[in-house]
Amino acid sequence: MLASGLTVGAGLLASGAAAAADGPSGVTAKLEGGIRYGEKIEHEVRPGRWLPVTAGQFSLKVVGSDTTLQVYCIDLLNDTLKDATYHETDWASTSLSQPEKVKAKAGPKIQWILEHSFPNVDEVALGKASGIDGLTKDDAAAATQIAIWHFSDPNVPTKQSDDHEKAKKFTDWLIAQAEAKGGAEEPKPSLALNPGSVAGKSGDLVGPITVTTGGGADNVAVGLDKKGTDAGLTLVDKNGAPVKTAKNGSQLFAKVPAGAAAGTATVTADATATINLGRAFVGDDNGKHSQTLILAGSDKVKVNALATLAWAPKGPIPAATAKVDCTQGAVVVTASNKGDQDWTFTVGGKTVTVKPGATQDVTLPVAEDTAYKFTVTGPGGFSQTFSGVLNCKTDSNTLPPTSASPVPSPSPTGPELASTGGGMGTGVTAGLAGALLVAGGAAVYGLRRRGRHSRS
Repeated sequence: MLASGLTVGAGLLASGAAAAADGPSGVTAKLEGGIRYGEKIEHEVRPGRWLPVTAGQFSLKVVGSDTTLQVYCIDLLNDTLKDATYHETDWASTSLSQPEKVKAKAGPKIQWILEHSFPNVDEVALGKASGIDGLTKDDAAAATQIAIWHFSDPNVPTKQSDDHEKAKKFTDWLIAQAEAKGGAEEPKPSLALNPGSVAGKSGDLVGPITVTTGGGADNVAVGLDKKGTDAGLTLVDKNGAPVKTAKNGSQLFAKVPAGAAAGTATVTADATATINLGRAFVGDDNGKHSQTLILAGSDKVKVNALATLAWAPKGPIPAATAKVDCTQGAVVVTASNKGDQDWTFTVGGKTVTVKPGATQDVTLPVAEDTAYKFTVTGPGGFSQTFSGVLNCKTDSNTLPPTSASPVPSPSPTGPELASTGGGMGTGVTAGLAGALLVAGGAAVYGLRRRGRHSRS
């Protein structure tokens, strides 16, 4: 299985072993049906057991916008579920953080492919660069996807048709180029507030919260929610001057009235920013993992980020963030106490006491492919919920039995629906698979199964 989405309430906690953001942030999107460009290939799900898949480029539609983002799959053996919501995240929350892939520089090599291949570079220019005349968009998209799978799913063999000789040659060229030159850096998040939770005493400046935007947003609108303004808080810079806008690197503080009763509030940030190719997207449908994707192009989108504040005149004053640590197969909650008394709470069956002025990590193991929901509570109405599906591995535990017959990819009468992956599973028995399969590119619409790629 692959990546893990970590959410706070309804938003993504975009953080991992090297957290890029501790609070709900970035882009939220839904999968669109159908491969835009691609070609049919086969992939091996068990020794000698090959199934059809269409490798290619498909799309996510940004929630609340008409913007469509082009993506590829980095999770060959898993489904994309019809109703899954996708959130922008960093590589550390995906299988790209696995030690063997970090050592092999899988992420930087995939990033190099995204930057130097289709659709970021058109098929004509790619043909000239590779010396392969007559490349089509389908050839370029299929080869790009297969080259990405070479690094994201290195243990899953793929087989291209002899009918697509140019695509085969271009695949080999891309892989060789990425091996030789692939060292591109991970792109920064479109918008984030770090850390996602801060605390302090009434009368103090509570913070700092740093604004991070990798999308060139120079005018980030920042503010406080109604709870904060009703409590008399003001959002200010480090000198105490009120602020309503910020840019990359800006530090924000909340000025809390002296003697204010214990409470919590939310800092909001909104902007139009460019989300850069190479950002990962993790999906979750009611506690079920949906195939992890990676952005194939840059586009301007409306983005937002949140961070929580807690304050009190005395007693414990809590703050809490969390991150997925795929190397440990766990969610790590980081709790800090800015007050003058011990803060004791229970999370994941563990009772934790954080001393005044201290910070403590709490490691909460989660089984692979398992939904989790951890809530941290404290005085003054403090409550932080971290939820998602831990999905860190590229191995599939739900492949079809070896006795199952290969499943054909029928020719659709209309646009093909998207599906990706390797084996059958998730609610459809192997005996029914042949009758129920809908071929397509990175999602299974109406079926909970291990999919395969196709196109519309």
